[in-house]
Parts: sequence; C-alpha cells; structure tokens
Amino acid sequence: MDTTQIKTAGIVGAGVAGLATARKLIAQGIACTVFERNDVLGGVWSAGYSNFGAQVQHELYEFPDWPLPDGTRDFTPGPIIQKYLCDFADHFGVAPHIRFNTAVDEISERDGPGSGWLITSHTGDQTHRDDFDIVVICIGLYSQQPNMPEFPGADSFSGIIMHNSALKSRDQLAGKRVAVLGFGKSATDAALESAAVATETHIIVREPRWPFPQKLAGVLPFKWGLLNRMTSALIPLYQHPTPVERAIHSLLKPLVWFYWRLVTTLLYFQCGLGSRFGTRVSLVPSKPVETDAFSESTMIPRPDFYKYARRGVIDVQRTSIVEYTPDGIRLGNGTEIHIDTMILATGWKADFGFLSQDVWRRLGAEDDGFYLYRHIMNPDVPGLFFIGRASTICSILTYSLQASWLGELVENGFQLPSADAMRENVDEMKAWKRAWIPFSPARSARLIAFMQHYHDELLRDFGASPWRKTGLFAPVKELIFPYEPRDYAKIVSGAWRNKS
Repeated sequence: MDTTQIKTAGIVGAGVAGLATARKLIAQGIACTVFERNDVLGGVWSAGYSNFGAQVQHELYEFPDWPLPDGTRDFTPGPIIQKYLCDFADHFGVAPHIRFNTAVDEISERDGPGSGWLITSHTGDQTHRDDFDIVVICIGLYSQQPNMPEFPGADSFSGIIMHNSALKSRDQLAGKRVAVLGFGKSATDAALESAAVATETHIIVREPRWPFPQKLAGVLPFKWGLLNRMTSALIPLYQHPTPVERAIHSLLKPLVWFYWRLVTTLLYFQCGLGSRFGTRVSLVPSKPVETDAFSESTMIPRPDFYKYARRGVIDVQRTSIVEYTPDGIRLGNGTEIHIDTMILATGWKADFGFLSQDVWRRLGAEDDGFYLYRHIMNPDVPGLFFIGRASTICSILTYSLQASWLGELVENGFQLPSADAMRENVDEMKAWKRAWIPFSPARSARLIAFMQHYHDELLRDFGASPWRKTGLFAPVKELIFPYEPRDYAKIVSGAWRNKS
C-alpha cells in the first residue's frame, strides 16, 4: 500500500502508546479517532493498584520532548503520571479525538488485504461502524482481563481471593494474614503494602528473578550500568550485532564472562540473595543474570522489599501452591500457611479477540505470541500497525520512537524492505529469541536491554542518525553515558530534519 496516501487512522487505546501515536499522526494532518474503553485516558495509569508507580527514575519515564514537571520525584507515583498524560493530550490536541467509554468489538478489512479497515465498536447501547485507511493497535501486551490461576479447594477457602489490581488501598489488608503469589513488580509492591499493615505477610515464588536495584551498590543509579552503549555491547549478541560486538564476544569472551560474574556478585550481596548457610530461603535464580535479565519478571524492586524479605518481615516461600484449605493454602514444599487473604499478582491475559479470524490467522500467533517486523507490522496484514508491542526498560521512549517510525512512514514513505525480506527478518528474530530467551506468552515482544539496538534500527530506517549525544565529548558520552528520552527530543518533534 502507498502509505503517503493515508488520510484516516483508527487508534485503539488511549494509553501512552495511543497518545504518542495520535499526537504524531494528528500533527501530520491524519484524521484520527482514538477508541478508549474507559472514561479516562492513561491506560494502565488510569486505575492502578495501591501505591503503584513507575519503576524507573523520573527522567526515564517521560515523553522525549514533553518533560515531567520540575520537582517530579523518582519512581513517579501512578496518579502523577496519569495527570501528566492528560496534560500531554491537551497540549498536543489529542484529547478531542478520543472516544471515551467505547469498546472495540471487531476490526476487519474493508474488502481484502490493503483495502482499508472497518472498526465496529459500541458506546453503551449505541453501535458505531467506522472506516479507516489504517488501524493502529495500542493496547500493549495484555488486556484488562486479570490472569487468575485456579487451584483445588478454592470453594472451601473461607478467606478472600483477589487479583492485585483489586487492591486499591492497604487498608484492605489491615490486620489480615496475607499471602501474595508472584514475584514481579506488582507482587513485591503488594507484599510491601501488606507488610505495612497486615498481621503477617507471605510471598510465594516458584522461581525468583535477578533484581536490578534502584542504585547499584547503593550509590550509582542503575541506568549507568544498563542503558549505555558499552553495556549494550556486553549483553548477549543481538539479532543483528555490529562487527565490534561480534569481536567483543569472540576475542574478548573471557572479559564478557567476567563482567557478568561481577554483576552477579554485586546483586547477590547488595540484595542478600543467599540462604545464609541454610537459615533462610535462597533467592538466587537458577539462570545466569545475563539470560534471566530478559525474563518477563525483570524488575527494579522498591528498596525495602529485599530488606523485609531477608529479615523475615515478609516470609518468602520458594515453591508453588498445591491447594487451598478452609483456612489457608498448602504448598509444594509441604508447608501449610493459615491466611485469610490471597493476592494473585499473576499478571494479565492477552486479548486480541476483536481482530477478525482471518486477520488473527495471518498474524501467525503461537504460544509465545505473534512476531512482527520491527515489532510494529506484519507484511501479510497491510495497514495494521502495533505501537506498544515491544517490552523495553524505557517503554515510554520506545513507544514514542515507534510512533515516530510510523509517522515518518506515513508522511515521507521511506522505503520498506520487500514483503519476503520482512518475513525473513521476522523468521530470524523468532529463531534468535527462541534459542535463548526464557519462554513466556509475550516472548515475541520482549527486548528489555536490547532497547538501544532496537532504537538504532528504527532511526536508521527513516534516515535519522542513531547517535544522539552532543557536545565536545559526544564520543565518550556515546560509550558510557546512559541514553534517556530527552536524547531523542528532536526525533520525536521532527526537528531532526532541520540541519541548520
């Protein structure tokens, strides 16, 4: 399809990805309609669990050319981010294009591939059918359907079983005996909320993950150890590594190995992961840190979590749930815990049920998700794009650059590879990820620390330089300084084309 002839776009979701996409396309004169099922914008930030917030420093979670207000605290609380998103939508004229309280029922092609799209939706009892040149799906990796694993005996359990999204205030846990299932950020957040007011708190984890502290060795913000080009060269080889990276991983392989053993030692002692000669549960993951860092549960926990877990304020059980009992749960290690509140911090289910069966079939979804060219499009489904289907450390930056990629494609029609070449690229990506990245239903979308490589690819595609550091010492900055959203302000605003 000729992307430069696009006049209308339907955007599903008014979270970060949807807002970034709408801002870009509206500025290019595209008539956009944003479908939002809730009555407010913000996606996951519009209604989170108790004490939720960003898990990175404030400068890592902001739009590149729309900074957070001065004085915004690190690990920004959810309500502040939600207001920030509302201000963004107002400033860039996105808000009037949002159709609130509108659920998308079906997305189908108008008349075969490349012919345009129809979106059927409803607002209350009113049904809408809208026609668009392209559709952009911006709902992220998951839906609003909580993942609620079931265990035998639930009917006999006398307490409360809830998903962590239902935890709106720590007061719900006051005086309770609480168990939390899971070990991602939401699980550790729930455990900390419980520890503040509950009689006892347990967390059940089948397999722990390597944590990345907010400050390495308690001093250096983690971004300095993870978000620069030097570290990007030491992680496992990317799908398309540079000659320098190939050389490092062959000629200097012992150095790479030593680097990750050094990281392992730092995390082991800083977070107290060991069993202390068998006196407590070991929280050392079974996979090496350079592999486990690409697991789905990778997180930057709040500082108190490991302190409380190691002191026994939060009781850690490294096992699984076998069944509920009338007054608690029985675990796989033989332990029986008496509780009255069970919190399932087990994530969300993916739901793309609004896509027509033919479109879904052509996307080729498997047990680890569906793979896309540049994590944005499938050449067999022209005119359908996904913004927000790439899991990285700085998601707001990634989504902004994806939106810029799409905007440049629509406005300037930069040359995409042939459909066969894109399919080959996707097949290579699939083989590369499946060869070593731990399985999850969203492995197809996972990039994590490969963020820098991915961002470079996006910029090169539409002719922008991936080297964004400036000043006299720019080469040194490129090597050791962390990349942050503000480094890409000119890319997102479009000012990069002005050479003066």
